[in-house]
Amino acid sequence: MPIPADSPIDFARIAMEMRDAATRWYNATVDIVDPNAREVEWDPETNAYSNDPEVTIWSGRARVQPIAVASTPDIGISEGAIQRVRVQVTYDDTIGLIRKGMRVRVTDGAQNVNLEGLELVVRDAINSSYGWNTTIECDVSADG
Repeated sequence: MPIPADSPIDFARIAMEMRDAATRWYNATVDIVDPNAREVEWDPETNAYSNDPEVTIWSGRARVQPIAVASTPDIGISEGAIQRVRVQVTYDDTIGLIRKGMRVRVTDGAQNVNLEGLELVVRDAINSSYGWNTTIECDVSADG
């Protein structure tokens, strides 16, 4: 049965159905962490800042996918390339803005143990045009 050309497109309904379809491809569990949102205090006696925990702004299932090209070239003498990773999470308007410098931590790699414990530094993030995924472009942290 054809769809009339003048019938309205229900983008909200399409987005809800596509969210369910997209989550079938999610292969890990992650935390999105804002390392700059914690409260730190200077202790003059120890000459150090307090170690308050970082603020986790979102936790849940995600698709974690290494990208084939590195963001900087391998210089030949030592490994200079930085591995890029794309993370996709379900669109959730409660997350707020995911900013450059935030961290994505893989807490469960599911069937891929190499993902477990990986810490990624956010380069940028954008919601899909129809609101079923948030795509987060990351680099593997030098610490992770």
